[in-house]
Amino acid sequence: MARSVFIWLFLLVIGGIRAQFQPAQPCDPQKCLPPNCRCSDNRKPPGGLTPEKTPQIIMVTFDDDLEKQYLDLYDELFDEVSNPNDCPAVGTLFISHNYTNYFLVESAYSRGYEAADHTVTHQEPTTYWEQADYTTWKNEIDGQKEILHRFANIPYEAIQGFRAPFLMFTENMFKSLYVSNFTYDLSWPANIKFDGLGPLYPYTLDYKSTQTCPTIQQPCPKMSYPGLWEIPNVNLMDEDHSTCGSMMDGCDPRGNETVWYEILVRNFHYHYDTNRAPFGMHMHPSYFLQCPSCDHMGAAKKFLRYAQDLGDVWFLTGSQVIAWMKDPQDIEQAKSFPPWKCPTRPPPRCDEKTVHSCHYTKPKDFYMNTCTKCPPHFPSPTNPDGN
Repeated sequence: MARSVFIWLFLLVIGGIRAQFQPAQPCDPQKCLPPNCRCSDNRKPPGGLTPEKTPQIIMVTFDDDLEKQYLDLYDELFDEVSNPNDCPAVGTLFISHNYTNYFLVESAYSRGYEAADHTVTHQEPTTYWEQADYTTWKNEIDGQKEILHRFANIPYEAIQGFRAPFLMFTENMFKSLYVSNFTYDLSWPANIKFDGLGPLYPYTLDYKSTQTCPTIQQPCPKMSYPGLWEIPNVNLMDEDHSTCGSMMDGCDPRGNETVWYEILVRNFHYHYDTNRAPFGMHMHPSYFLQCPSCDHMGAAKKFLRYAQDLGDVWFLTGSQVIAWMKDPQDIEQAKSFPPWKCPTRPPPRCDEKTVHSCHYTKPKDFYMNTCTKCPPHFPSPTNPDGN
């Protein structure tokens, strides 16, 4: 009991120290030094690498709840590609709580997917998040982290990334992520500047960001969050250099396989042919489902095979990207880089025959599959363990 009280008091003190926010100042490259600080306007590859020696990273990310039909789609997308070190191609799952099958989350994590935080409720409208106070954001973020740990057996330290619902980031969100010791956020859309320097690289929020603020409702963060990384959500761009969409399912949803293959190849080369900043394929499952006759799956699979055949392209998670930003490796060194090696993780604690299928009628009709014993109540932001 004494030890648990000590740990609680220690975390309270550390949280209090981290919560003493200071206004962000313009970045000073003489003070903002690797591995834990990087200025937002630095569009050169890290570690003094030349673009030709820089591994090109593709981040494939999926948002919202995880159900069987969705995981089947994600597995199908990756089933014909691998990384240059022969490890499987993997992606990041930004998971919200309602309707999620935590047995599948545990299964996906065991195979190399990254399980990241997307809040508990992901509720509408967007103004809920715009107006949410610090406590609301903290409960939503910490609550989902606890749910992922408790019901999908994801280690706390493995839950490093976050994406805001509807990409609606706010100052209170960043404060919550910082206090809760997250590694990175991937919520901030960014257009490509066609000035020859290439897209934005990930950077830290120690200093004031130079990234364009999306709207008046989403002003840039004004405070300093030392060591918290921002991975820019680089938008897909049209041929005329206008914005097509931040998420793939919001960009030309009726485009057929030919159209979508061209969109992906063209946008990929905006990265590959310039500074080789990580290229993002960010989507909801609706990307595959909203136009069945369009064969978006065929286009995406064809593009991934094209990228793989270039020989220096990697399909990685957000946390693997940040590990490389802190310790850059060239094309050859990357093949033996420990954070990019094949994952060795325990299998799920149960199987389809022994999984617990939990049913709740409050706050509405929900099912929740998990290898953990069913809690008496449906988990929520203020009751994440369901007890």
